[in-house]
Amino acid sequence: MFIQSDPKRKLREWQDYTLIMPAVSVGNVGQLAVDLLISTLWMERVGHIHHESILPLVGNDPFAHEDFNDCKLVTSCDVYESIEHKVVVIQQRAPFVRGKMALFRKWLKEWIINKSFKKLVILTSSRSEERLDIQIQGDQLRFLASQCMEETKTCQMLRSAPLNWLDLERRNTPEELQNGSEKPNYIYVPGGGIAKSLLEECGKDMPVVVLLMFCSEGDNSQDAIFLASRLNQWLDLVDMKPKKREDGQIIKPLPGWKIPLSWRHLFGARVDQTLFH
Repeated sequence: MFIQSDPKRKLREWQDYTLIMPAVSVGNVGQLAVDLLISTLWMERVGHIHHESILPLVGNDPFAHEDFNDCKLVTSCDVYESIEHKVVVIQQRAPFVRGKMALFRKWLKEWIINKSFKKLVILTSSRSEERLDIQIQGDQLRFLASQCMEETKTCQMLRSAPLNWLDLERRNTPEELQNGSEKPNYIYVPGGGIAKSLLEECGKDMPVVVLLMFCSEGDNSQDAIFLASRLNQWLDLVDMKPKKREDGQIIKPLPGWKIPLSWRHLFGARVDQTLFH
C-alpha cells in the first residue's frame, strides 16, 4: 500500500502527472538516474510504498544537505513529487522477495490506474555482454513502448531528431530459429529487472515507455548521468541551457545535475594509509 508521509494532508491527486520509476537492474543505473532527478528537482518525499514483495530497508536520507541536521529516514520504496513539473518518482532501494514480483506488478498497475497517471516511464539497464553485434558500437541507449504509446505521436517524436532514440532490437526464440522465422519478436532484456514484465503488465491499459542502457557492473555513475540526460531531452524537466545576454555572453552557466551527497559513499571510505607504514 501507499502510505503518505503526512496522514493529515488531503490524498494527493496525480491526474496528468508522469510517473517515473527505476528497475533494480544491472549496475543500478535506473536507480542512480532517479537519484539525480530527485536531487536536482528538489523533489518532496510524499510517502512510501509498503509491500510484502519488497525487502525491508531503512537508512539515512541520501539527499540531505551536509549543513542540515533534520535526521530524516528513507525506506526501501519511497515516493517523491514535483508539483512544478507534474512528475512523481518512485525510488526503489531494495530488491524483490523471490517469487513475489508478480504481486507487486499487479498492485502497482491498480495503483497507477487509481491515481490516473498520464504515463509510466521505466528506467533500467541491460547486460552489455549480452549485446547483439549491431548493438556493440554506436548509441548504447534503447527504448520500448507499449501499444498505447505507439498509437500516439510520441513514439514518432522519440525516433526523430533531435532525440533519435533507437528501438530495442527483437530476437528470435529458440523455437523461431528452428522454424526458420525471419521476423524476430522476442524482447530480451537480461539484467533488466522488472522492466519487461511491467511493460507487458501495464502496456495494454496505459502509455508506458522503457528507457534502457547497456552496461556492466562497476562505477555506473556516468551511465546514470547519461540516462538521466537523455530522459531530460524528452521530458524537459531540468533546464540545461546556459543563460545568455543579447550579445551572446553567458551570464548563467550550464546548471548540470545536482549529485547527491550519498554518491560520495558508493565505494565506502578510503583505506587508511597508515596500514602500509
